[in-house]
Amino acid sequence: MRLSLKYIFITTAFYILGMSLSAQPAATERPKLVIGIMIDGLQQRHMDLLWNYFDPNGFKKIISQGGSCMNVSYNLVSAGNASDIASVMTGSIPYYNGITGNQFYNRGEEEIQSILQDDGQVGIGTSQTLSAHKLLSSTIVDELMLAYPGKSKSYAVAQGAEEAIMLGGHTANSVAWMDDVNMKWITTGYYKDGLSHWADEMNVNGSFKNQAARLWEPLFNINTYLSRPAKEEKKTGFIYDPSSKRNKNSAASILRNTPAANSLVAELGLKILNEEQLGSDIYPDMLMLQFSVRTPYEKTTALQSAEKEDMYLRLDKDIQNLLQKIDSKVGLNKTLIFMFGNQTGVHSPNELGENKIPAGYYNADRSLALLSSYLMAVYGQQKWISGYYGKNIFLNKEKIEEKKLNFRTVQQTVADFMADFEGIQSALPSSQVLNMGGNVNSEMERIRNSTNKNCVGDVIITLMPGWLEVDNKNNPVGESNAIVSYTPVYFYGGKIKPQTITTSYQTTDIAATIARILNIPIPNASIGNPIEEITK
Repeated sequence: MRLSLKYIFITTAFYILGMSLSAQPAATERPKLVIGIMIDGLQQRHMDLLWNYFDPNGFKKIISQGGSCMNVSYNLVSAGNASDIASVMTGSIPYYNGITGNQFYNRGEEEIQSILQDDGQVGIGTSQTLSAHKLLSSTIVDELMLAYPGKSKSYAVAQGAEEAIMLGGHTANSVAWMDDVNMKWITTGYYKDGLSHWADEMNVNGSFKNQAARLWEPLFNINTYLSRPAKEEKKTGFIYDPSSKRNKNSAASILRNTPAANSLVAELGLKILNEEQLGSDIYPDMLMLQFSVRTPYEKTTALQSAEKEDMYLRLDKDIQNLLQKIDSKVGLNKTLIFMFGNQTGVHSPNELGENKIPAGYYNADRSLALLSSYLMAVYGQQKWISGYYGKNIFLNKEKIEEKKLNFRTVQQTVADFMADFEGIQSALPSSQVLNMGGNVNSEMERIRNSTNKNCVGDVIITLMPGWLEVDNKNNPVGESNAIVSYTPVYFYGGKIKPQTITTSYQTTDIAATIARILNIPIPNASIGNPIEEITK
């Protein structure tokens, strides 16, 4: 009897020990640290043009010594950084993850709201009440935190709230983004650690404001740049004060469109890396960073100004410093770095028009006013349109039901009317879009991918090639209307071999690739597949 009990005890002990060990990652088999770098406005064409100007230890190190994926596309309609980043981090599309753009039309409130709006939250350092609650699926950050609860750590630092929260997902320890009015880091109480101590320290000791107060002048002699400045200054070439207001009617500054913003992101990222001791044990950690190469008042995404070149060259220095610090702290051989951009048009409508290529800007106000008048003439003097946002037209369902009209007929009437406007390619009832199938690479499938039942309108329009939608403040609603929109994607570190990958992939494949490398589950709405050249 004693032997039997002893046998059971020993067997159980070994079983528990085995389970405990299996829950720990093997230190030699996977990265200790994952660094994600999102660059707003990044284009492969820009990298090619500036290649000889980059330092060997910055962008060049990541690209030439890692895996460069040259044919990665976004299979969704461009609607802002929130949906682009969500696509990468969830390995999914708005149809499943719920993030259709930076904003959406709230039919119940009859107003346009941030996709992050959450009245149940509190802002930290801000009156904004934001969260990831409308992100309906897990992200690669979430899956890491769920795989090693209480062990792995993750942080996100970004210039904007949409970027910070989509990069941080639901489970990051803390995220931070910039208040470009009051010059400080802010966040939401949604995350368990609130505003990180290191972000708060930069606010209190004045380092944020000091960095933002530095004038921006060319890094090198202005005559060495490929292009002339967009806003030329005789003495140095150009000069900007990051604290200058964007325009007369805005309280926000141009900070986010200057190198100071990138340096602030890099500085806080490095503080978190060091002070939180990321990558110091066998449990992988993640640090997500968002930079930008947008310049003040730019009218084109092309590389046609000394300011834009300088943004890249200064960011190259920030990347170089980041890599050096990671190497000394963790080791680049124990780190996985992935870098990607958002959807941006290669040419603006202005640039296309100047070269006699059909293009234009679409503002919905005029066409909706005419649509409203037409519906009144057909169905009577009532308010038939309740709202509009981002190519989605919302009908007044209550009024249509009250007047006992056939809703499908009204939908089709609206679609037929809208299809005749200049710049509009097609107009479709939303039910037709949500239920469509077919070729996953077709334009119609791309439109379906970009809708979600929680915020879809009743009629959806699409624009012709070269056309771009803008709101009443002339801000783009999405920045690319290309049938296929590409982004450069780079993987570097660990066991990744130097290679150029020309196989076609989609941004939804990035999360699956990282999950394979970390040996953790893929996000729960992922439709992607690992990039085999990177994972083998």
